[in-house]
Amino acid sequence: MAQLELSPEKLFLGMSLNFTLRDEKGVIMLAKGQRIETAQQLEAIRSRRKLFVEIEESEVRVRAMMAGISALSRADAPIKDMSQYVDLYKPRNESDKLTGTLAERWGDVESKLNALLSNVAGGDDFERKVHGLAQHIHDLMSENAAASHFLLFNRAVTEFGGYSALHALLCAALGHSLGDSLSLTDAERRSLVCGALTMNVAMSRLQDTLAVQKYPPMPHQRMAIDSHAEQGQQMLLQAGVSDQDWLTIVGLHHTPLQGPEQLSDWAPALRLTKVLQTLDRYTAAMSPRKSRAGRTARDSARSVILPAGERRQDEIGAALFRHIGLCPPGTYVRLANGETAVVVRPGAKPTAPLVARVLNRHGEPIAVPSLRETLQDNFSIQSTLAATAVRLRLNLDSMCRMIPA
Repeated sequence: MAQLELSPEKLFLGMSLNFTLRDEKGVIMLAKGQRIETAQQLEAIRSRRKLFVEIEESEVRVRAMMAGISALSRADAPIKDMSQYVDLYKPRNESDKLTGTLAERWGDVESKLNALLSNVAGGDDFERKVHGLAQHIHDLMSENAAASHFLLFNRAVTEFGGYSALHALLCAALGHSLGDSLSLTDAERRSLVCGALTMNVAMSRLQDTLAVQKYPPMPHQRMAIDSHAEQGQQMLLQAGVSDQDWLTIVGLHHTPLQGPEQLSDWAPALRLTKVLQTLDRYTAAMSPRKSRAGRTARDSARSVILPAGERRQDEIGAALFRHIGLCPPGTYVRLANGETAVVVRPGAKPTAPLVARVLNRHGEPIAVPSLRETLQDNFSIQSTLAATAVRLRLNLDSMCRMIPA
C-alpha cells in the first residue's frame, strides 16, 4: 500500500491516531485508533529516523491530499515537503458531537486543541475551529461544571506531559465559569475563552518541553518566551482571526496593565486580558514541572486574591475564590483525622469544600473513596497539599460519577 512520510512535529501528546503509524522499516509504531499516552512514548516515536502513514483509499484521505497539494502550491514549496502540508490527523468529521464519558469528551477537546495549536497555518478556517472548541467547552461546563473543573485541575496538578494544551484548556474553562460573576457578555466570554485557548500558540511546543525540562530556560528559550505574546498575535492574524478583543488578549497577556479601580470601568479588551492574566498566573503556579513542585492551592489562591505589594483584594482573584473555593476541585488536602482527600466540588463555604478521602491516616490507598463534608470538625481541612506529594492515580471516570452536577 502507498505510504506518505509524516513529520514528527505533527504528533502530540494525547493524540488519537486516525491512521497506522510505521517506522522506516515498516514496523507498526501505533495502530489506527490508538492514543499517544505519555511523553516518553511520544519521544520514542519522534526519535525514529522516519515515520510513515498509509494513504487510505477514502474520501477523507483524498481531501487531505488535495488540500495538501493546494497548500504546497500556495507556499511554492518543493514536492519533498509534501508531508508538512498534508493534515492526515484531521478528525473525520469535525462537526461530530463529542461522545463518551465526560473525561473522554474533555480528552477529545484537548486533542483537537493540540492539533490546532500545532498546525495554525494548516487551513483557512482556524477561527471557526477555535469557536467550535469554545462551544464544546460551553456544553461540557453546562453539563457538569464541578466534575469538569475536577478533571482539568486534577490532571493539571498531577501531570507533566502535554502541559500547553491542558493549561490553555483549564484557563479557558475557568474564564467561561467566571463570565457571569464578572458580568461578561456572551461575545466577551467567547473572546476570553478563545484567547485562553490560543494565548501560547507561538510557544506551545516549547511549553511542553519546559514542563519536563529539569533545568531553567536556556537563553534561546528565554528569548522565545519573552516574544511569544506578540508573535502569537501575529500568527493569529495570519490565520485569519478577525476578533479584535481575542487578538488583544493574546498580544497583551503578559503585559503589566493599569486601569480604574473597578474592573467594570476598564476598556473591554483590557478587562478580558486582566482576567486571563489572573487565571494564567493562578493555574501555572499549581502545575508541577520536572524542575519544581507545584504550589499548594492555598498558596496559589493567596497570590491572586492579595497580590504581593497590594493592600486590597484583587477583584478577579476574589471572584475566582468565591466560585471554586480556596481549594479547587481536583486538588489534595489533609484532613484533621489524618486522612488525605481530594476536593471534588465547592461546599457551603469557600473554605469548606466537599472532598473524597483517598488515603487513610497511614498513607495507604482507600479501595472505595467516600465523600466527606469538611464543615464537620473531624473532617476539617488541616492543610493543603502539593499533588506531587500524593502518590496516587485516581480513576477519573469513577470520581466524576461521585460528583453531584
